[in-house]
Amino acid sequence: MKSFKYVLMGALLFGAAAPVMAQDDNKAIIDQAVSVIKSKPANLKDQVKDFAKKYKKNAEVLTALGKACLEEKDTANARVFADQALARDSKYAQAWLLKGDIAVSQNNGGAAATAYQNAMYFDPKEPEGYYKYAMVQRGVDPAGAAQVLEDLRQQRPDYPVDQLIGHIFYNAQNYEKAAEAFAKVADVTKMKPEYITEFATATWLLGQREKSIEVCKAGLTVNPRKAAWNRIAFYDYTDLKKTDEALAYADKLFNASDSAHFIAEDYTYYGTAMQQAKRWDDAVQAYEKALKLNEGNNKQMGIINKNLSDVYLQKGDYDNAVAFLEKSMAGSDKPTMDQLDNLGSLYTEIASKKLKANDKAGSDEAFKNADQVYGRMLEAYPNYANYCNYMRGQINANLDPDSKAGLAKPYYEALVKSLEAKAEKQNSEIAMLKQAYLYLIVYDFNVLQDKVAAKAVAEKLLVIDPENSVAKQVKDM
Repeated sequence: MKSFKYVLMGALLFGAAAPVMAQDDNKAIIDQAVSVIKSKPANLKDQVKDFAKKYKKNAEVLTALGKACLEEKDTANARVFADQALARDSKYAQAWLLKGDIAVSQNNGGAAATAYQNAMYFDPKEPEGYYKYAMVQRGVDPAGAAQVLEDLRQQRPDYPVDQLIGHIFYNAQNYEKAAEAFAKVADVTKMKPEYITEFATATWLLGQREKSIEVCKAGLTVNPRKAAWNRIAFYDYTDLKKTDEALAYADKLFNASDSAHFIAEDYTYYGTAMQQAKRWDDAVQAYEKALKLNEGNNKQMGIINKNLSDVYLQKGDYDNAVAFLEKSMAGSDKPTMDQLDNLGSLYTEIASKKLKANDKAGSDEAFKNADQVYGRMLEAYPNYANYCNYMRGQINANLDPDSKAGLAKPYYEALVKSLEAKAEKQNSEIAMLKQAYLYLIVYDFNVLQDKVAAKAVAEKLLVIDPENSVAKQVKDM
């Protein structure tokens, strides 16, 4: 069974109700004894024995001492005190809760569940047993855990059950159910801060950006310097491409949040927001910080390097645009088809920008680099031959704008041969075939001056594109 140590961290969030036996004298005894246990004197072992003997008839004191021992990771003495408390009063729910906590600390979920069930049975009004039982069961049966909390609602209508159910489902990574439960809370500002964070995160993960923002803003009315809520609102607005709002919450996260620990994702999002704002230099700085914090995480570094490539392309720094895109591919043993396609597309975009700037030599160089990339793709991924030949046809047509050298011809011919052999074609394939036919018509008619061959191709083009004006003209000649 999975580790249940998390209960020790989270289960006491709701606190135990004061035991019905508690009296002022018991409190004084407990405070003194707990202080001794926590101070760990040299004779602690003897003093623990004295406590066990002296208070063997007081289940409340024994249980409190057991809890103190457990907090100090002394499970042996914690168990001794729990067993003594139950020997004195087998129906004492707080002792059963202690037994459950001990079992959790030892990763014994089954024993913990049994102990918490006993606690619920002997004190059905005490929320802690329900909550802790639900926490133990959340991994194996989150729906059952939620049902236990519904039972608590019957016993304690005043208790924030919906918050607990949301928490259970959130930790089970069932974010839809978590969001549904949290949404039942009438006033978000009255929720525990950690549950507001979970509510905002769950809705963000579900793509419910506006709802997530609403939750964050509600929390921020209570604590405007809460880093988690400023962070999630910042992420939400960035995802929505609402750049002004995104940067406003980014400023709150970085400059107006208490105890903020900045993470790599903060700088990745900050870079994205700056990119959306076309503040290229600021975007580069943010992404560079994200890279440093993601060292060793090849996947994230690949994403950030791709983002940096996009920024440098917008800046007109083509060398860095290519360099960072190639870095984004470096973490892979073999570049993926998409990665190669991105590189090829980058070169074609650079070529187009240089052509517009009347840099023919630079444009030709970029087109040739793109052609090489799609050649690599064809070798690595032969199943994508049609796409590669289509792209190489387009690229070489740009390198040979009057078609006199016929640079695109072999690629378009290979594409035609492959697609004509397919009985059924997708729309994208029909579009590629139209382009190939059109090139071959122009090449046959203008370069080879072979009207018969041009007409034959025109007839093929009219079959898939009956209204094509070029094909109609050539056919009628």
